[in-house]
Amino acid sequence: MLRVGLTGGIACGKSHVLRRLAERGFRTLDLDAVSREVTAPGSSALAEIEAAFGPGVLDSGGALDRPSLAAVVFADPASRARLNAIVHPRVREAEARWAAPFAGREAEVLVTDAALLVEAGAHLRFDRLVVVHCDPEQQLTRLRARDGLDERRALARIEAQMPLAEKRAFAHFEVDTSGSVGDTDRTVETLAEALVGMARESQGANGVGVESLLGGLLHGPEGGPRGLSPAALLAAAAEAGGLEMEDLAGRLQPPASRPWYRTAEEAAPGAPPTSLSPALAVWALRRGAPDPPFLAAAAGSVARLSHVDPAERADACLLALLAQEVAVGRPEPEDVEERAESLKPLARRFGGAPPSGRLRAVLAAVRLRPHDPDGARAECARRGGDPDLAGALAGLGAPFESSPRAAALRSTLEAVARPPR
Repeated sequence: MLRVGLTGGIACGKSHVLRRLAERGFRTLDLDAVSREVTAPGSSALAEIEAAFGPGVLDSGGALDRPSLAAVVFADPASRARLNAIVHPRVREAEARWAAPFAGREAEVLVTDAALLVEAGAHLRFDRLVVVHCDPEQQLTRLRARDGLDERRALARIEAQMPLAEKRAFAHFEVDTSGSVGDTDRTVETLAEALVGMARESQGANGVGVESLLGGLLHGPEGGPRGLSPAALLAAAAEAGGLEMEDLAGRLQPPASRPWYRTAEEAAPGAPPTSLSPALAVWALRRGAPDPPFLAAAAGSVARLSHVDPAERADACLLALLAQEVAVGRPEPEDVEERAESLKPLARRFGGAPPSGRLRAVLAAVRLRPHDPDGARAECARRGGDPDLAGALAGLGAPFESSPRAAALRSTLEAVARPPR
């Protein structure tokens, strides 16, 4: 089974793409409709919202007044976090109940549609993210015609969403609807074929055992950017059943006061984003078989929490991808630098720029001292690199001593949920 998130800009044709995928036989779910259902009159969620924000967020009929609520939560990050804590768990539970009957079915593709998947930081729930977009002038024209808006009001609606160019940076696949309907339909058919192929390949894929992964954590970095350590990242993933970006943003120090994709602008990170890369690779391998595009997307997203420099984010993607490969026994130590070169395009895609080159000393140390975490650390330090990163790569699959830290990390990894297949 393959889980696919579908998102895009307002008036870009996302609903058309969803219909075509449904006609192709894919199971589809409108997450925005689910959100409306869980906050319907008489629901426990609506009662909690009223208690939290007051009766002013209800209309005269007792239903949720969404514009009034939006005026409250968009002006106050703490209020937004409180609303998310009420609504998001219920939406996740409803989505999980919908998906559960399809687990284990060969070549099954489940498509979840939501306008704000990326903005809500929920895009990493899915194996692949599809972003629908079109030419900005066409978007404006379509929105004005569809909703009867003047240019000023239409532009205000467009500008209330994440810019499309930025949202596209999170996509594994893009559907450009700027051309004719026929052009769009042919693009969707190509997309559907690719997704079916991936669903078949993912069938029966298993994750990697805990013991073979622990060495990379124990010999690697202990701290992370803005107080988000590798252990804290893994604990959050285990608790939430995946990487929820708003949840991670709430664990930063100082606490985030902006949407998760703007938190890097708030404070100095204090540690490189690569300090979380080994933990992300370990989490992804507990989740299932190696999936480089998914891991690169996850590493790039997590790096955006703390770093604005796209080259540093690309470094984080590259190191996560390499750690994943080392953990499953490839490449051979003498080929690690060559393999890094082949992974750079994927790191650039989700980092936003080519990697910086700061990992050269790390790669050389791992090539010269494979499976020897202490030796790799010393060699890396001698070359002016980050010894913790070399220790992490060389430590994957290496022996380690029992310790309270090892016991705590083992417990956390055992709790990391593997998504149903």
